[in-house]
Amino acid sequence: MLNSKLLKESFLATILVFAVLWIFSVFPYDIKFLNPIKLLMKDFKYTDIYYSKLADREKPINTEIVLVNIGNLDRGGIAATMYGLQEAGPAVIGVDIMFYSQMDSLTDLFLKEELSRPNVVVTNILHPEEDPPYVLNSNDYFGELNYAYANLVSGDSLNSTIRSIMPFYDENGYYAEAFTSKILELYDPGAFEELSARGNQIETINYYGTYQQFVALEGEQVIFGEFDPEVITGKIVLLGYMGNFVGDASILEDFKYTPLNHEVVGRSIPDMHGLTIHANILTMYLYRQYIDNMPDLQALLLDFFICYTHVVMFMFMFVRFHLWYHVFAKLIQFATSIILIYIMFYFYEVYHYKINSTLILITVLISVDVLYLYESLAVIAYKKLGWISYFVKH
Repeated sequence: MLNSKLLKESFLATILVFAVLWIFSVFPYDIKFLNPIKLLMKDFKYTDIYYSKLADREKPINTEIVLVNIGNLDRGGIAATMYGLQEAGPAVIGVDIMFYSQMDSLTDLFLKEELSRPNVVVTNILHPEEDPPYVLNSNDYFGELNYAYANLVSGDSLNSTIRSIMPFYDENGYYAEAFTSKILELYDPGAFEELSARGNQIETINYYGTYQQFVALEGEQVIFGEFDPEVITGKIVLLGYMGNFVGDASILEDFKYTPLNHEVVGRSIPDMHGLTIHANILTMYLYRQYIDNMPDLQALLLDFFICYTHVVMFMFMFVRFHLWYHVFAKLIQFATSIILIYIMFYFYEVYHYKINSTLILITVLISVDVLYLYESLAVIAYKKLGWISYFVKH
C-alpha cells in the first residue's frame, strides 16, 4: 500500500513542476539551458513530427483543386490567364494576388473585367486588431470585388509555423469570410454549411500534402492553351505566385513554414507557398477531414494526472533506490514518451483528434530534476519549521 505521505507530497511536487515550467516559459533572459524548453513551448507541436516524418506522402492527387502559378506574368498576363481559365468553365477562381496601384489603363480595364466575374474570389488583408477592423483591398479602381481575407493564423506568418485558419471573423457586428471559406461557399454550399455549423473560431489545418498532391499549371500554359480544359471544368482554380515555376524554391516570396517541413525543430528554410496552404485548407473542408481539439481544461487535467503518477514513481525511487534513481527514471521517461507519442499519433491519424501532448512530455521530462529542488525545499522546511517530509529520515 502506498504511503499517504508519498501521495500528498507527490501532489505538492507536481504543482512545483508546473510552477517551474511556468517560470521557464516567461523567463525574459536568453539562458542556454532554458532554450530547448522555451523552443518546444513556443513553436513546436508533436503533430509536426507526424506530418514531417510519418504522414503518407503518396496520397492520390486532389483533382478538384487546380493550382495556377503566375510566375513572372505582368497584369496583362494575369488577365489573359484568367480569361483562358474562364473559357474552360471552372466553378470558382480564387485569386491570391493584391493589386495595390493603378497602372496601364487598358491592361487594368482588362484585369478589372476578369476580377469582377461572379465566380471569382479575390484576397484582401484583414487587420482585426483595429477598431473597427480594417481591411486592405486592391486599388479602388477595381471596384467592389468579391473579397475575402487571406490571413493565415500565426503569431508571425513569416517566421512561425502555419497550423491553423480562422474561417470566419464575426465580432462586434463585423463579419468577414476567409479566402478559402468564400471559395467553399461558391463551390460546395453543403460543405460550407458544415464548416459554419462547427462554430469554431479557429480550425487546425489537416495538411493533405505539397503542391505535388494537386493539379498544377503554369500561367503561360493557360494563355497558350497548352492544357486539357477538362482539368479545369467545374473545378476550383487557385491563381497566385508559386515561384518562377511550379516547384521553384529559390525565391522565398510568400513562402511559409508548415508542419510538413523536413526540419521539425530549428527550421531555416520555409517549405510551402501560401497558395498551396489554401489548397490544403480547401481539401480539408471538401473531404470533411477536420481536426477536433481536446478542450484546454481536459488537456490540463490529463497532463496533471500523468505528471502526478510519474512524480509518485520518481519520488518513491528517489527515496528507496537513490543510487539508481536517475537510471530508472530515464528508462521510465523514455518508455512513457514512446507510448504517449504512439497514442497521440493514433488518435490524430485515425480519429482526427488532437491531444496536446507537448506539455505532457515536457512536464514528465523535467519532473525528474524538479524533485531535487523539492527535496531541498523539504529539508529547509524540516529545519526551519519542523515539517516532516517523505524525504526526511529520522
